[in-house]
Amino acid sequence: MLKNFCVVLLLLLVSSSWAQAADERFAVEINVDVTDANAAAARQRAMNEANRAAVAAVARRITTQAGAEKLAAMTDEQLVNFIKEVSVIDEKRSSVRYMASLRVVLNEDILVEYMKERNIPVMAQSGGQILVVPIFREFSSDAPLLWESANMWKQAWDQAPQTGSVRLVSLPATGDNYAAMDAHKAMTMDSAALDRLMRLNNAEDVYVLDAVYDGIDGLLVHAVSSSGDNRTIKVAGARSSGMELFAKAVEEVRAELENRIMQQNITESAQEDAIVSIYEFARLQDWVAVEKAIKTLPNVKHLDVQALGAGQVQFKLFYGGSFDKLQQALHGRSLRLVEQDNFYTLEKY
Repeated sequence: MLKNFCVVLLLLLVSSSWAQAADERFAVEINVDVTDANAAAARQRAMNEANRAAVAAVARRITTQAGAEKLAAMTDEQLVNFIKEVSVIDEKRSSVRYMASLRVVLNEDILVEYMKERNIPVMAQSGGQILVVPIFREFSSDAPLLWESANMWKQAWDQAPQTGSVRLVSLPATGDNYAAMDAHKAMTMDSAALDRLMRLNNAEDVYVLDAVYDGIDGLLVHAVSSSGDNRTIKVAGARSSGMELFAKAVEEVRAELENRIMQQNITESAQEDAIVSIYEFARLQDWVAVEKAIKTLPNVKHLDVQALGAGQVQFKLFYGGSFDKLQQALHGRSLRLVEQDNFYTLEKY
């Protein structure tokens, strides 16, 4: 009996360590304000509304519009099955009214499994941020500015709040970044400098955003990424409005890039590949916990155990999207794949 209890306790502790690396896309803050016949009825309706709003918000982060519509079609009784926890940040109530700010966390494992069973696409979690390098020229013939105080374009990105599900981060002003990147390297898309920036900042991609005044009206922003995306975004507005124009440009460019990146993630998630891997373990319970953690990753389609015994398991992993994003997702579970001759080993770190 004691031995079985220890095994269960070990599994709970290991599972708890995976939970600490939970995907924050499945947590959302919701405000509710509901009036009904009495306080109890108002609170119950408010909780139903919060559950529905939370699922809708998470759906916008992890799936397509069509997928979000399928989730929105569920009843209140169905939606409550996906709610892991609700924390009250602040609340007020009267005899007929309930107002509150709530933090709602969805059960990632159950929701992802439900979506997979119904062929609703799940976008893989991004393991790293996407860096933005904002360079500015008043005229196209001017030398570009990056770190200079006159670069209002970078100032606007530095001051902008982080919104959306894609982590677009303005290049931080650190000593390492100063040494790695300057305006000329950004303009010429210096591959060595961009690679170094990604390593220094744990980024999966870098966008250089070259902004130039468009005559007397607005800005033209030429956006080029290290992964090959290349687009020009025109932002209308009065050049005389100063920082107001640049703040507006940040919003419009961010929306354009987020849409592009999300569409790319959807496309990648629809692709499927497979690898054979070997994992060594001291106890079987260790593998059970690792297998469970891998299966909950959004970009993992299926896992087949091919051989098990003598402290070692060989398995075939089917996944969607790129191998790099699979590695990034595993990194969130403190795991990594190491390439051998014709297979991979899975390691903890």
